Amino acid sequence: MRSLVWFSALVLLVSGCAPVLQGGERALPPAEAAPGVLVIAGAGGVPLLSAYLPLAAPPGSVIYEQSYTGKLSFSRFKNPQDFDALRRYLLAALEDAGWRVLEAATWEKPPSLFQTTVRVEKEGEQKVVVLRYENGSYSVEVREG
Repeated sequence: MRSLVWFSALVLLVSGCAPVLQGGERALPPAEAAPGVLVIAGAGGVPLLSAYLPLAAPPGSVIYEQSYTGKLSFSRFKNPQDFDALRRYLLAALEDAGWRVLEAATWEKPPSLFQTTVRVEKEGEQKVVVLRYENGSYSVEVREG
């Protein structure tokens, strides 16, 4: 009986149906768009906060506003993670996408306002990415560098 339980758990893990445990907590669900909100998605249907960078929405996010003007973008979303976790996610995702972080500055006014501004460069092009948390919601804005 015990081997049947382990085999079932292994099948669920391999099939991607079981939640992954990280730090003793259940993994967050995939990011999604709020009902009626059209968002740009990347490979595998993962919603993007910026299609140009590209920057996937963090797991657990629900995107409820998104706008694009060429390479510039703005997305507003909810996420259960704290600001520091999303700041680390943003920096890692930018580096994974090939962007080099030139400078990053964080401004905080607890408990309801936090902002990180990151200047990045890739192939001679610079962008400014602003992660902001204000009154319970996050936003990511991509601006000209």
